[in-house]
Amino acid sequence: MLEKIAGRLKNKNNLVARATLLALALIAAFAFNTSVRAQALPDSLWYNGDLNHVNGLANERDSSLGFGQYAHVFDDFNVPSGQTWPVIGLYSNNYDSMTGIVGVEWSIRQGITAGNGGTLIASGTAGPGDFQVIFHNAGDFGYTEYTVVAQNLNILLTSGTYFLNVTPIGSGNGRSFTSDTSGVNCIGTPCGNNGNAFFDSNFFGANYQPTGDQGQPGDFSMGVQGVIAPEPPAWAMMAMGAVVLIAAQRLVRRRKA
Repeated sequence: MLEKIAGRLKNKNNLVARATLLALALIAAFAFNTSVRAQALPDSLWYNGDLNHVNGLANERDSSLGFGQYAHVFDDFNVPSGQTWPVIGLYSNNYDSMTGIVGVEWSIRQGITAGNGGTLIASGTAGPGDFQVIFHNAGDFGYTEYTVVAQNLNILLTSGTYFLNVTPIGSGNGRSFTSDTSGVNCIGTPCGNNGNAFFDSNFFGANYQPTGDQGQPGDFSMGVQGVIAPEPPAWAMMAMGAVVLIAAQRLVRRRKA
């Protein structure tokens, strides 16, 4: 159904047509397949929960929307007080019809509010050898749900609230919609239940809009892999900062000499 709608999209400035492509169309006659596979990936420190078979929101880059066109869904997670997370992987679950996925785009931000992307903490693109596409569920709406994973990462997150996006990169075909969740089988906090997600897209003209503005007030299935380490005490952070400052001063003096 969505592919037929996409075929009729001849004018990219047609906002009505774009709206029809934003989320998966709900049809009561769909019979959902509820035989869900293993949920959170190994070493997950946060997982927002399994798909709830209700809907999905556009989460894609270089799909049939066009090369250079993107739609990103961000959802929030917490690193608890007193902890540091060395992050090794990031993933999201998506209803997907894209073939020939060539990579995974990811970013972590803090302080996102309506119309404001906040602060970029880390971002990147995982190419061949550094990403995986894993079958997750037979899916709904004629789409299969896959997990896309950015691997071999080395990101250090201290305690706080962050926003995560993980987006499959295509080859100019198909569509991808990140799966809605209600928090079933979640790990960590929040647990797929606070509706604090945002949508950013050059194709749909959205600038970090609350997903509720897109008719998607819920949360989305994604996660963070890593290990838990104690947060360094304040004196250790100050000492580390002093060492870095001294090294920088020595380098400046050496260059002057």
